[in-house]
Amino acid sequence: MMPNNRRRLWRLGATSCVLPADIMANVRVLAPMVDDVQLLFFESAAQSRLPQPLDVQALRGLAEEHDLSYTVHLPTDLALGAGSRVARQEGIGEILRLMGQLAPLAPQSFDLHLVQQPHLPDAVWLANLGASLRELSGALGEEKRLVAVENIEYPYGLVAPLVAEYGFGVCLDLGHLVRYGHDLEEGLGLLPRVRHLHYHGVQNGRDHQALTDAKQARMLVRRLAEAGYDGVVTLEMYSLENLKASLALLDEA
Repeated sequence: MMPNNRRRLWRLGATSCVLPADIMANVRVLAPMVDDVQLLFFESAAQSRLPQPLDVQALRGLAEEHDLSYTVHLPTDLALGAGSRVARQEGIGEILRLMGQLAPLAPQSFDLHLVQQPHLPDAVWLANLGASLRELSGALGEEKRLVAVENIEYPYGLVAPLVAEYGFGVCLDLGHLVRYGHDLEEGLGLLPRVRHLHYHGVQNGRDHQALTDAKQARMLVRRLAEAGYDGVVTLEMYSLENLKASLALLDEA
């Protein structure tokens, strides 16, 4: 298993969801194992049926004790391209609220899904997204660089111009590239602009599985070195068993 005294420029991370327990319990287990923990929020506070206790001072203490950093996965139910202005404003407000709450942890990245609206034509959805991203960029100022827009099921080229125009970063998810049949080389070409990288296996059409492709892992390690990437690579999977198997494979690479 790859030790915490790094032999690489980049930081190795895991999600706060490898145990069936709350964020705090997961971070305590992961802190000695990895360099970074992705604080994972599946739902916005207004929609969450089971709010998670979050002790920011305790998280900060764990970070200081273990030389740990944090990344944040923003809720996936935010609808910045929705037809409803109220829904768009709620999404912007939730991003600002979480970034403010977690600021004492100095997160490396806040990862954001720009979710498609299937009932809207792409042109309308993109126009709504543009308006939301312009407002979010203005509200955040220089902190907008911390928000990284992730590639999901649609081709990233649809939103890439908006991401660049309003000064946001890129969150590159290699597992999503494979899962949705997108070009891996084209994705890796984004490395100079990538703030955060997600890595996970794909098996039988399901992503967020353990890594099994040692050749791919070696290729990734080489490409990260060539690009001088010094951000976080998060093994984005949701079981401790899969995480340990993936750490072992990546260590060999």
